[in-house]
Amino acid sequence: MGQLRQSDIRALLDFVHDCYSMPEGESYEQFVRHLIGALRRLIPATHVTYNEMYPLKSESHNIVNNAEFATPTANELWAQHMNEHPIMVHVLQTDDRRALRISDFWTQRQLHDSGLYTEFYKRYDIEDALCITVPSRHPRVIGVGWHDDRRFTERERLVAELVRPDISQALQKAKLVSGMQRQLQVLKQGLEESASTGAIACDSKGEVQFVSTLARRLLSEYFGTVQNPDRELPPELLRWMQFQNAVLLKEDVPPVRKPLAVQKGNKRLTVRLLSNDGANLLLLEEKTEASGLGVAERFGLSRRESEVLGWVAQGKTNSEIASILAMSVPTVKKHLEHIFQKLGVETRTGAAALAFRSADGNDQG
Repeated sequence: MGQLRQSDIRALLDFVHDCYSMPEGESYEQFVRHLIGALRRLIPATHVTYNEMYPLKSESHNIVNNAEFATPTANELWAQHMNEHPIMVHVLQTDDRRALRISDFWTQRQLHDSGLYTEFYKRYDIEDALCITVPSRHPRVIGVGWHDDRRFTERERLVAELVRPDISQALQKAKLVSGMQRQLQVLKQGLEESASTGAIACDSKGEVQFVSTLARRLLSEYFGTVQNPDRELPPELLRWMQFQNAVLLKEDVPPVRKPLAVQKGNKRLTVRLLSNDGANLLLLEEKTEASGLGVAERFGLSRRESEVLGWVAQGKTNSEIASILAMSVPTVKKHLEHIFQKLGVETRTGAAALAFRSADGNDQG
């Protein structure tokens, strides 16, 4: 560190901050351009580049800081001569990824005698290059480089070496985040286009990252007005989700997830939960229930009585119905007494049978 100046330390700190401040929603290529700008502020140079190179095929995808170096001609010349580059040769032979300069390998005369210089670098007044390569899967080589009409100093090489781990980590993070954003965008598009299933993505605290239009409507219809539906789950839904995740953590063998069912009149909302490592996806689907509807209209059942009868017809116990409809067991029993009286039956079986016959259109009254 003795070779560094105070201004170098400040520049290094600024660069590290820039390196990890990837704006939300930015693509990987946009981040690379952001990175190139930060690299040029760290070490001034005429040309700063990002290169994804495939030496075996003499192909390279390049992102550069200026238009002069971004032409098809420049890309073609680089692809033709990149395998001649002494740093490329060194990396392929040794896997040495330290910050290195062309001047570490060649004298000025050797550079000027090379095809890399006479056909490419000379055209753009380049006399030296300072390069870093980052870990990548063979046969791809990923590197960033500074190119100028002067020789880079040992101090500048040291600065580049110090930021090499940060560049590598920032690029990996940017690629991961960019990939996740693309996948989320595809998911959002698919769910928004779905006419039958609503979706909510949220964290373990119920803070919402995404809610589809259909899910927003269903939340309002079944859980009442939510103050910030785009930011938080209704309290009842949050408690259910957290309980399900708590059960999952306690079990040695993950249990089969039981969906949440919410009845409203002759309609039922089913909520299913998918979760992984703190991320949760809630899928909401609404269906119309036939059971009990015809009976309700024919025998004058109230909305609540119709809901209770619908669940009785599906074989639910009083305790289960109380849980589903958020009422007490005595209230369920009182509704059943009224249902039996209105239908003229004495048992749950008789009420359920009448509900099914009415739904099928076989009850002649």
